Amino acid sequence: MARKTHPLTDTQIKAAKPRDKDYSLFDGGGMYLLVKSNNSKIWRFKYTRPYAKKGALISFGSYPEVSLQQARKQRDEARGLIKQGVDPQEHKTEQEQRKHDEITITLKR
Repeated sequence: MARKTHPLTDTQIKAAKPRDKDYSLFDGGGMYLLVKSNNSKIWRFKYTRPYAKKGALISFGSYPEVSLQQARKQRDEARGLIKQGVDPQEHKTEQEQRKHDEITITLKR
């Protein structure tokens, strides 16, 4: 049974201090903020791959470069892809490859 998680606030995130070991602050819906011992804070989303039914992890970036609202938007987009049967990590890789190909084609002209 899933545990009930209270959504994070910016105040909680800013107050999160590094510890001897890395720890997580959960926001719900599979998303959490990994607080590392070097004081970096990284948004992560844990999900089950739609076709393989295996666990996977995707990173949305680091806080404060990616805000709480931006991370939630990315999480919601990823959950939408999963509902459509698309793996968010593979989708992200395809988008990056497509962007790289467009730049390469533009430079060759």
